[in-house]
Amino acid sequence: MKKLFAMAATLMITSSSVAFAQDAVIMEVPQQTRDYVIANPSDPVVIDGDLTQGYVIPQDVELRPIPDSTQYGYVYVNGQPVIVSLENRKVIYLSK
Repeated sequence: MKKLFAMAATLMITSSSVAFAQDAVIMEVPQQTRDYVIANPSDPVVIDGDLTQGYVIPQDVELRPIPDSTQYGYVYVNGQPVIVSLENRKVIYLSK
């Protein structure tokens, strides 16, 4: 009985962790796009507040284009690369 309870508890913890990780994904960004952004840093900008996925980058911040991924732009914020959807300027990828 103790083994069954331990297995059930492990399964619940594992399942909730997986669900949480899936909820955090907004959009899959191709590896070549991430590689381009890292290989081509831009002048950094400072944005106050908590920059998270889904944050809308202000209009006065210039986004740099990504040649092979025209739906994305990027900017370096506080020294970190940030990939943004050009459709709505929302952050879709943060490098940690």
